[in-house]
Amino acid sequence: MGAIYEAMAAIMADVEALGKDKRNQQQGFNYRGVDDVYNTMHPILSKHGVFMTPEVLGQERDERTTTKGGTLLYSRVTMRYTFWAKDGSSVACSVVGEGMDSGDKATNKAMSIAHKYALFQCFAIPTEDMPDPDAESHSVAPKVVDLKALAAEVNKLPASDLEARWFKLGISKSHPNYQQAATIFQARKHELDEAAKQKAEANIEQQFAAVAGKNIAGLARDAYNKGLDG
Repeated sequence: MGAIYEAMAAIMADVEALGKDKRNQQQGFNYRGVDDVYNTMHPILSKHGVFMTPEVLGQERDERTTTKGGTLLYSRVTMRYTFWAKDGSSVACSVVGEGMDSGDKATNKAMSIAHKYALFQCFAIPTEDMPDPDAESHSVAPKVVDLKALAAEVNKLPASDLEARWFKLGISKSHPNYQQAATIFQARKHELDEAAKQKAEANIEQQFAAVAGKNIAGLARDAYNKGLDG
């Protein structure tokens, strides 16, 4: 057994509960800031000879429109954090972080959130706070769906990609364009189903014709041979 397991347990023993000393003035709740977590965990990790390495497993970026008409950049990252001990043994965890920003810091915020909750969950630090950045709150309008562009894209997709593209679209039944978007996917599925049905019927007809042709040729050959015998 590697040293990392004993070190992780020792770190948990040293970590005390973190208070919610920051306050979100807009929505009126307290939260634990990322800096609070780092300031608490850094000396304890160092004491037990444990460090972390981050790895980005995946990222999604999108633009969202606020109810006031502004633009927000939305970033969602999947991170893997590996905890290493002195003997080279390690434990890894994967977490998802989300962040929004009107500038260029959406991904930075998403990564900070992922790191923060990796520490919370790996070391069982009590928390009831909201997703970071806790000091900010955004009122987001429904995602804009370009139905014309969506239809052009969907009408080129094979049947095997339709379900994945629908889930990637990520709109709920309450979205104003939900029904139109669903109709686009349903129409494409129906088109592909009909095409597959027609192809199957054509194959059956070809097979039947091939068998019938062989039978006719056999009958003609038999008749010819009988004529020679007669």
